Amino acid sequence: MKKHVIGQYLRLSDEDDQEFQESNSITSQREILKNYVGSHREFDDYIAVEFCDDGYSGTNFARPGVEKMLEQAKAGEISVIMVKDFSRFGRNYIEVGNYLEQVFPFLGIRFISVNDEFDSGITDLSGKFYEVAFKNLIYDLYSKDLSEKVTSVRQMKAKQGKFITPYAPYGYLKSSEQRLVPDGEAAQVVRRIFHMALEGIPKAHIANALNREGILTPLMLRRQRGEHFPCKTVNEKSIWRTASIFSILQDQRYVGDTVYGKVKPETVGSGKDRAVPREQWIVVPNTHEAIISREEFEKVNQGIRQRSSYKREETVPLMGMVRCAGCNRIISRVKRVRSKGMKGATYRCGVQNMTKEFGCCPQTIEESEIETAILTMLKMMAAVVADREILEEARHSSAGKTAETEKLLTKYEKEVGCLANQRLEKYRAYKNELLSREDFIKEKSALEGKIKILLSEIEKCRQKLYDDKCADAREQDVALQLGKYVPFESLTREMVEAFVERVYVCRDGSIRIAWKFKDFSKFF
Repeated sequence: MKKHVIGQYLRLSDEDDQEFQESNSITSQREILKNYVGSHREFDDYIAVEFCDDGYSGTNFARPGVEKMLEQAKAGEISVIMVKDFSRFGRNYIEVGNYLEQVFPFLGIRFISVNDEFDSGITDLSGKFYEVAFKNLIYDLYSKDLSEKVTSVRQMKAKQGKFITPYAPYGYLKSSEQRLVPDGEAAQVVRRIFHMALEGIPKAHIANALNREGILTPLMLRRQRGEHFPCKTVNEKSIWRTASIFSILQDQRYVGDTVYGKVKPETVGSGKDRAVPREQWIVVPNTHEAIISREEFEKVNQGIRQRSSYKREETVPLMGMVRCAGCNRIISRVKRVRSKGMKGATYRCGVQNMTKEFGCCPQTIEESEIETAILTMLKMMAAVVADREILEEARHSSAGKTAETEKLLTKYEKEVGCLANQRLEKYRAYKNELLSREDFIKEKSALEGKIKILLSEIEKCRQKLYDDKCADAREQDVALQLGKYVPFESLTREMVEAFVERVYVCRDGSIRIAWKFKDFSKFF
């Protein structure tokens, strides 16, 4: 017999009010949930599984612990979710309300908030959700107010010259007094990068030299030290690139200044940041030991500013679409003038100048060659779409399968309705004391088991109908789009955005095109 599982969720945030830190501690929450389970005999045969997020804000659900718990709940591995109070689960009242009113009932999950005396398995929900929504609104407003207070305190500390962000810049370490101190060998690498730049060595050549010598990049150095620095890498490895060299050369903290507030969250709890105008940054000079002199820093950046003061060209068809199949990075477009005065452009992966590890293409690819390949394929697609018999045959076959799926869906939905009515009758019998609590829970569990199986089948049917509908829509859309651009005399940005996902340049110089209309390949 399959064991029932209680998902016990614990959360502690650095932003929790100090007055409630002790009562909200992980230990305190764990004890409250343990005592609750122990005092309710119905949970004697349940297995308790703990999910914990320590140091995470409750304003959004981008938390490892809660994501893992919800993933297992959706997979049917958890039947009960238990928290100390609603604020531990989340402080965003809209998202919390959505889970309580929509998601958990649909999944058949019982939600218990101990201190709020809320149990969705036995509580009459008719008026309770108004109370729940109000509490969550208070938590949400409290969180926004707390965020403003925390931001204010951090700004005050930054103006005092303290380094308050979690990670020190490459070349520095963070002291216990919240000050930056030079980091031995890494600081020497920073000095070397600036000195090479002052000698006029290009950033790509600097990166190449560091890669050849096996000098760890900032990210790889953090990983070696066991720091959990959030960053995505290509092929699980980071290499020195022109972008990382450029970032170091522009970082004013290397002259000994504290710089804070360059970005800020779009909204409270948001995982996305937006840039802040330079005049709004907090800059405090001479707060820690400099690695680079101000004269060196200004000389390097004066050269960068001069080289960067050019007019950006207008958008071209393949801008940002061409990637290297080896390292998966976007290949920059390089303009040049051909021998007879005709303008043209090329693509060549710059990573292969810095390392040979990823097998990047060493060749230069003409932009006209890529455009010709795309146009040729689009013309072939247009010719296939023109053959209506092939399309009609495919549509008739798809329509028959759709009708069968719709019949199954209707049948399953009716069965779920009947079982839901039976569950409601059991609840009324329990409320009128015609059914004991134990019998109610037993019968309710059996009915919900059947409902869960049917809901899973309903979800499969709906997904299939959705996929079929999308496939039909894509076929019709591609036919309309192709007709719009026939006869494809020259490639435009609009065409590329309509049909092309990516263009990959392979190691041998060949081109691989990833189309947005993948299903359409069956007609070739």
